[in-house]
Formats: sequence, C-alpha cells, structure tokens
Amino acid sequence: MFETSDLNTIKTLLANKPESVRLLEVDDNSISKRIKDIKKIAIEKKLKIEIKKFKNPNKKINLIFKPSEPKNIEYLEKFLETKEDAVILLLDHITDPNNLGSILRTSLGGMVDAVVVPKSRACHLTKSVREVSKGSSELIPFVIVPNLKRITEMLKLRGFLIYGAEGSSQSESIYDTDFSKKIGLIIGSENTGIQETLKSKCDKIIKIPISDKLESLNAAIATSVIVFEINRQRTN
Repeated sequence: MFETSDLNTIKTLLANKPESVRLLEVDDNSISKRIKDIKKIAIEKKLKIEIKKFKNPNKKINLIFKPSEPKNIEYLEKFLETKEDAVILLLDHITDPNNLGSILRTSLGGMVDAVVVPKSRACHLTKSVREVSKGSSELIPFVIVPNLKRITEMLKLRGFLIYGAEGSSQSESIYDTDFSKKIGLIIGSENTGIQETLKSKCDKIIKIPISDKLESLNAAIATSVIVFEINRQRTN
C-alpha cells in the first residue's frame, strides 16, 4: 500500500481510479474547502472514510491506496493492438526521480499513451516518483522492458515513426515536424543524450529551438515542450 497527503494526488485518484483507494483518513475539524470537497467525492463514490486526529497538527488528510504495478513488453504488445495514432514515450536512461515524476505528469496531461523505460540504468516507480507525478504514475501505463532497441524495432513493425529528441545542428525543429502519425518519441538524459544504438533506429532527429546562450533543457522540460507540440498539432 502507498500513502499520500497531497491534495492534487488524492483528488486525481478519487476522480479517475477510485478502485485503488483503500482508506481516506480525514481530520473532521479541517476548515479547508478542498478537503471538504474531497470528502464529498469519497462519500459519493462510497469509499471507506475514517475520521482521524493526526499527530502532526498540519496534517489534515491522508489517502491509503494500492499503487499501480509496472507493465511488461507483453502488455505493451497487446496494448498497441487497441491504439490508433498512438504516442509512445521511450526514456533512455532517465535516472532522476524528479525528472521521471514530472515526465509522467506531463505525459498524462499531454495524452501520451504509454511511457517505456529500460530495466537497467533507469529510474522506476519509486516513492519519490509517485509523489512528484501527483497521481499520474497510477493512471498512465508505465512499461519496463529489457532494452529500448527491441521496442523501437517492435514499434517500426507496427508502422510507428521513431523520433529522437536531440539538439544537434542537423536536427529538425519540432515546429517543422509532422506529428500526425503513430510516434515513438525517444528522450535521452541531459548529460548523455540518446545512445548511438538507439539514434541509429530513429527516422528523424528533432530539436526544440532554444537560445544559443543555453546548452540544453533538462529531460522533463524538453519532454513537456515536445509532448504539447504533438498535442497541439493533433487537436488543431
């Protein structure tokens, strides 16, 4: 089980995944409108609520829920059969939990269909990641695979275009890139970028135009910019 007192996370889970909730603990003396609204939602969904006096006087609410489990490659294969024009995000050795948590939140907001990471040299669903993601880690498929190269090959066989995000002078601006087709988007770490073995699998290398006074953007910010450009193109 996992616990959180973050109001955004609690509201997200109550609204979108109430079946994961085991218990909502609430200080009934709280005057917070947001907490009262959350309690009302929990009552409407017939969830278990317990009135509690917390030891920490600043703590007014706590949610206990069953966290989501990472998915495997077999899940991804079946998942893709049900998706048209999917966007699959592949994270190449992103090891910082704050970056990963932010990326998951961005991915959910930007309607990415799944996030894929390698088994080794990568951050997975830790406590910190779940906290930073504000509930997004529980709602978006998070897939752990032996290696990303195999996934790019699998995606290509299913008609996906593979785009790698890297700021070289030969890269194409994301604002000149057509994102209307099925896409596998590779994001590398800020320090090492995308592995050459993965870069060789890309149909195109794309970049975010930024000031020449800045070397690069971190992975979470870069992901956010690209994902919402994809979303903008597809919704216009």
